[in-house]
Amino acid sequence: MSNGKSQVVIVGAGLAGLGAAWRLAADGFGVTVLEAGGVVGGRAAGEWIDGFSVDRGLGVITSADRNLLALIEEAGLGDSLLPPRPVELAQACGSQVAPILPETLLGLASIPGVTWRDRKRLLRLPRLMKRYAPHLDRDRPERAAGLDFRSAADFARLYLGQSVFDRWISPAVASVHVADEHELSRVAFLLDCVDSCEGSAVLGVARRGLQELPRTVASKLDLRRGAAVERIEKLDDGRQRVRYRRDGAGETIDADAVVVATAADTAVRIADPLLSIAERDFLAQVRFGPLISMTVAVEHPLSSGSRLVRVPHSEVSPIECYLVEAGSPGGRAPTGTGLVTLVATHRFALANAGATDEVVEKSLLAALGRFHPSVARSLRFVRLQRFPSAMPLFYVGAYRALERFQRVQTDLRQSGRRLYFAGDYLAGPRPESALGSGFRAAATVLADLA
Repeated sequence: MSNGKSQVVIVGAGLAGLGAAWRLAADGFGVTVLEAGGVVGGRAAGEWIDGFSVDRGLGVITSADRNLLALIEEAGLGDSLLPPRPVELAQACGSQVAPILPETLLGLASIPGVTWRDRKRLLRLPRLMKRYAPHLDRDRPERAAGLDFRSAADFARLYLGQSVFDRWISPAVASVHVADEHELSRVAFLLDCVDSCEGSAVLGVARRGLQELPRTVASKLDLRRGAAVERIEKLDDGRQRVRYRRDGAGETIDADAVVVATAADTAVRIADPLLSIAERDFLAQVRFGPLISMTVAVEHPLSSGSRLVRVPHSEVSPIECYLVEAGSPGGRAPTGTGLVTLVATHRFALANAGATDEVVEKSLLAALGRFHPSVARSLRFVRLQRFPSAMPLFYVGAYRALERFQRVQTDLRQSGRRLYFAGDYLAGPRPESALGSGFRAAATVLADLA
């Protein structure tokens, strides 16, 4: 897709890297994507087993995910993935699962377990969100650095009450971030809350699963799999040389700009010769947590539609949340069957880091059986997936560090350096955030090289 413009190398084929590559290629740049592994999409990757979509995460999207929806259309997948199948939001209480409507104050007040006293305190929420709104930008989360001095737990208890924290804020933020909500910055909650509080974010799931998106995008790019980058060096003419190994042989590629769309620890290792002390410090301090997800295929649907169920930590369950779906023609499960995709809690993942897959699987199946007793009698197969360092942790102070990092990026760009970064650790754990980070990097490259 090059028309003689500058050459750009993208390191990493997760959603952030693919998004940056797609936009730059569309603008006529010569783009090469180097991916160390054989799978593209990062946490948006997946596979098909016996007609069931097996994903690394829940794959839930919202109507406010403009970057994700735009790329789906641009990649020609609108007819197969859109419109998303509606997903009902529900929450566990005891052994029961009940729908909730957190888009309105009345809906929040109706969540089981919220006390009468704290329902009155919810009236503060619109005023608080109006105060914070000028600082909240999902595409540039560092703008909220000035609010990054309190945890989500402390914020909720101070302004809204303990029961609101236990029954709404804790399950809401933990289901997205899979982190310790007592350490998670309130900025993470506020950013997630912007669209839902305005009632503008409708939940859905891509009809064929998000895994179709990275595969399709990658197929239209110059992608080199198994290309493990070892070093990025600056050349005398200001360009950069990327050294990598592929099929056991060392290779190089020169570029006018390089976008590093890998995990932070990989980024600091391969880009070290070009980094400032401030950048090394930031990348070295980025924290990631474990992720355990499990796909359960069943012979009979557990619900008539799609439902995302949050499980508050007060329920003492190893399950953070789960998505239950009924099979449908051309969907993520065959007609007449059912599919459950669940995510374990941060605490469970940490506590069971050394446990066998069999032990983890049995614990999660037993926990799911509490809400769906028939699941054990209808099992078709179970697929457990464990990632020791997958979820970016936006604990208190992370957004202030991100703001300083972005300031350094601006200074280095002005001095002529053409090294850029993209990834979920710069934006948020959702697919929309990772993709938005890639789009932002592409726009910056375009502004510098055009």
